[in-house]
Amino acid sequence: MATEYSINVDWSEGFEEWENTGQSYMREFYEEHPKEAEKDGHDLENGVVAYLDEVLDSWQPMMNYAYPLMYDPTRDGGKEIIKVCRETCLTVMYNDDEETYYLALCGGGMDLSQSIAYAYQILENWIPLALLRGVCKQPELSVSGKQWLKMAKQIKKQLRIDIASLRQDYKGWSRAMTEYKARAKARVS
Repeated sequence: MATEYSINVDWSEGFEEWENTGQSYMREFYEEHPKEAEKDGHDLENGVVAYLDEVLDSWQPMMNYAYPLMYDPTRDGGKEIIKVCRETCLTVMYNDDEETYYLALCGGGMDLSQSIAYAYQILENWIPLALLRGVCKQPELSVSGKQWLKMAKQIKKQLRIDIASLRQDYKGWSRAMTEYKARAKARVS
């Protein structure tokens, strides 16, 4: 099911129009920094990551959703993409036809809205409103520790901003309705 902030993607078909940017960055990162791969729980053999291709399969899209990104996540040389791949169950995909980046889930089985929100926070410093209202409030469901607290604070901050904006919209519509009723009443008299 696609939502306001996601699209349906059948990763088994049309995969040739997608580039797995997150996986590419992780390959380069682990090849250059094998000790970081070891920190992430992967085995080393002769100073290199053992079974690197199998390790990289961790960043294959699994669920049939993609979440659009507004900005180019490669702008910092890929540091944020690597952070997303290492700290969430998501990767970054690039659609060659649209020339657009997306987030894609590499795991499933429970509510991963916290992970999606945290990935947006890392890459874009904001969370889409449609997702913002749907993030599971259960502490540490798929994001934990300081990351969960940082995400929760960001959600509260954005909600305050959105509430103020919606309040202004509400007042604007109320004024428009009052003016309309006054003009309609004046025409009748």
